[in-house]
Amino acid sequence: MNEEKMLNAKQKSVRVKELKNYGSSLRPLYTIAVEIEISVGESPDTLHKVFTDTGLITRETVPFEVVSNFRGSAKDNKPFYSALIVHEGITKKYEVAARDTGGFLRTRINYEPVVSPEELRLTHPAEFPRMGIEVKEWELHNYKHYFMMLIASKRYESVDMWVRREKGEEEKASEFTVLRVDLAESELKAREVPCAWYLERISIFKDIDLKDEVRREIEVG
Repeated sequence: MNEEKMLNAKQKSVRVKELKNYGSSLRPLYTIAVEIEISVGESPDTLHKVFTDTGLITRETVPFEVVSNFRGSAKDNKPFYSALIVHEGITKKYEVAARDTGGFLRTRINYEPVVSPEELRLTHPAEFPRMGIEVKEWELHNYKHYFMMLIASKRYESVDMWVRREKGEEEKASEFTVLRVDLAESELKAREVPCAWYLERISIFKDIDLKDEVRREIEVG
């Protein structure tokens, strides 16, 4: 990413939530889960624009067509994407939910994206900057479950992201934006960085190599 477009982090933390080998020493199958929290001075809207540019917010992560074995979250049935937006001067709740449409239970489950409100059902979040839609806060949830050779495997990728504007505890404390990301991946053959594709697209911070930060935490975990 262009150095000029990278953001300064006020605070950051990287924590390994799970690191377990469900295979054997000869054939390891790791499940690794990591939590990242970063605070910046820029608004959630600015982060949304930056992540649109990096390719994080696209039809690949927020689908607008029926997808298989891919839903919003592993728990709580959260949508692919939700946001509090300002559209034509009115604050609205925008959401792309995942509706189960069935499928072959052993090999494929289909999910249909359902967009609300109705007047924005054809508008993808990646188009918000071009349309002048401001994003006050937003979430992204992706859970991909893989099947192999007609047998349900335990391999999955899980990504949950929240972006909120918050204020410090002191009375005159300034506001800041908190980005929290939970990444988890199973059946890794080594102590690898989970969900590397996503991690690359959220690495927008000066003087912070998130992949290296996560890798170091995994190595000592």
